Amino acid sequence: MFAEKNRTVHLTTLVGKTCKVVGDIVTKESIQINGHVVGNIETESVASITETAVVEGFVKASEVFVAGKVNGNIIAYKSLELEKTSLITGDIITSKLHIHSGASFNGNTKMGDNVKNVEDKKQPVSRTPNLEDK
Repeated sequence: MFAEKNRTVHLTTLVGKTCKVVGDIVTKESIQINGHVVGNIETESVASITETAVVEGFVKASEVFVAGKVNGNIIAYKSLELEKTSLITGDIITSKLHIHSGASFNGNTKMGDNVKNVEDKKQPVSRTPNLEDK
């Protein structure tokens, strides 16, 4: 899952593959999305968007792993990993970015050690329009 192969993440919140959530999810614990979320996801821990997942909203977490689809901006304070099956349409702000060959990313990127400072200044992160919006 993560580039660091020996890493263990304690999962506390799970949205199942056949589950659709309409609304925001806010938690302090780690979260794994296997289903469909129409809303924003915010956690102080790890957010994992698996290959079967679709997120229509922003994702904000300490660490983010994406193997599915995200149509929205991503803020990952520590790191963001895009697996080869990921499809991101939106902007990214992160300290570290790992993109596997085959991943698709359409948007802008801001990187560096001062991710928290960038967000605190409320610098706008533009929304990349969907093809369907045209």
